[in-house]
Amino acid sequence: MPHFISKFIVIGCVFLLISSCKTDPSKSDQLAETDAELVDDTWEDHKFSMFIHWGLYAIPAGVWNGQEITGYSEQIKGHAKIPTEDYRKLAAQFDPIHWDADAVALLAKQAGMKSIVLTAKHHDGFCLFDSEYTTFDVVDATPYKKDIVKELAEASKRHNLKFGVYFSLIDWDYEGALPFESVDNSDAIPALHHQYNLNQIEELLTNYGDISEIWFDMGSPTYEQSKEMAALVKKLQPNCMISGRIWNDQGDFVVMGDNKQPDFKMGVPWQTPASMFNETWSYRSWQERGSVADKVAEKINDLLKVVSAGGNYLLNIGPKGDGTVIPFEKQVLAGIGEWLDKNGESIYGTRSTAIQEQDWGMITSKPGKLYLHIIDFPENNKLKIKGLDLEVKKAYPFSDISMSLESIMTDTGYEIDLTNQLTKDKYATTIVLEYENELLITPAQVIEANENKEVILTKENAEKYHSYSGHDYYSTKATVIKMKWYIRNDSEAPSELKVVFAAQKNKRYKLAINNEEHTVSSLSSDHHQDSNSYELIIPSINLNNEKLNEIELSLVDPSNPHQGLSIERLEIIIK
Repeated sequence: MPHFISKFIVIGCVFLLISSCKTDPSKSDQLAETDAELVDDTWEDHKFSMFIHWGLYAIPAGVWNGQEITGYSEQIKGHAKIPTEDYRKLAAQFDPIHWDADAVALLAKQAGMKSIVLTAKHHDGFCLFDSEYTTFDVVDATPYKKDIVKELAEASKRHNLKFGVYFSLIDWDYEGALPFESVDNSDAIPALHHQYNLNQIEELLTNYGDISEIWFDMGSPTYEQSKEMAALVKKLQPNCMISGRIWNDQGDFVVMGDNKQPDFKMGVPWQTPASMFNETWSYRSWQERGSVADKVAEKINDLLKVVSAGGNYLLNIGPKGDGTVIPFEKQVLAGIGEWLDKNGESIYGTRSTAIQEQDWGMITSKPGKLYLHIIDFPENNKLKIKGLDLEVKKAYPFSDISMSLESIMTDTGYEIDLTNQLTKDKYATTIVLEYENELLITPAQVIEANENKEVILTKENAEKYHSYSGHDYYSTKATVIKMKWYIRNDSEAPSELKVVFAAQKNKRYKLAINNEEHTVSSLSSDHHQDSNSYELIIPSINLNNEKLNEIELSLVDPSNPHQGLSIERLEIIIK
């Protein structure tokens, strides 16, 4: 990161680094959203991928000793308390004669997916790849005797799909791990077990070509263990994305909870892992499946929620023990694929926007285009987009580019007349707005001066951006990594800005005022060892009185994008 340091100012025990850069004025009293140039084929552009949970657990299929076992069926060894020697016997039955890696890859393509992530090793310790560090793998322990990871990696490459692997950090079979007793997803990783994990990670990233992502899961590694695994991944495959479940802030992207979507803004790359049924990820013989159409609608809706919020959607299938993909899941994927075949441009390579949340559906964007995905049609056939002002070249349904929809600006936002000629999609109808010039947005919260002609910014009235941070599944929580405020200024005179905050010592923060950067450091002092209150005064700042002003607070150091701001108290006063 470049350092623009002009001078040091000392106030009490605080060292302040102040720097500045030029900004572009705008004539609109709104936020101008800049469309970043999109990079083709990056991990964030894929948006929709296939997860596959498959292993020995598919043989009992949720049943043990004649009883239906609740809990995730891929964890049946733990939920049914199956002794290791009994569970290992399942390997002799694993001969998936109906497994067809090319057919699975083609199914993913039919569904509109851009990559596949396979459970190379789940918690039970059984490996779907040929590992020289255990005989409890598909080549050495089963009648099948073929490397399934290799088969699917090669099939994915043949069909132009990215390929990734899931790797469990806990292992209920390995003798060097903590003794297996029951389902415990946050076991510590003893030194011998950690080395075993490193050995198998190296195998997976060396023997199977390019790996787009490695999907770590569970366990409670130390910071040093997480860091060592991440370093190994980047050494072997620098472009491989690392899931946040490597823990200790060493991942490239955040993984939400199972089937969860954030109800807050994310500030880092993220992904929602989704099962076809919330009750299980692997195949379960007694699972109630319901209506295919209802499931297609549910998953398209979830896909739109995730993508419009800036995330990627990883949807799982669970083949049977013989390798068969069950018809229900095939039909659901085909239904999603049919919709994406018509509407894919509005998903792949898109970005989220700062436009307010809408009550009718979701919005995605590309430079010069907005894609409106209507789930709930307005009763009066007038679609209103709150907080938006733009010069529209053309508004049309994605299903019929020749149709032009009437649209106008109103006092409350942009309005589109959804003519009766419009054919509604049974899952989500996509409307395209092609616009010129800037995309002007009025955020949901704009802060103005009070009766004392002061603008007061706090933690409470900030727009917050988050990551996830923690050392295991149960300690991980949303952390605020950035705060942002939009303020309106009616004065042409320069303003004074004062920041008073309480934070951990030795933290350095970047305060950006319309992109003009000021760095505030809460450095420890010989004279104020017990104090954590700090103050910054900028005597003269020039705020724009013709557009919304943006003020943003984040950490200076970008090396850990998941680290929280750790600010206990904050008040920014502008007068």
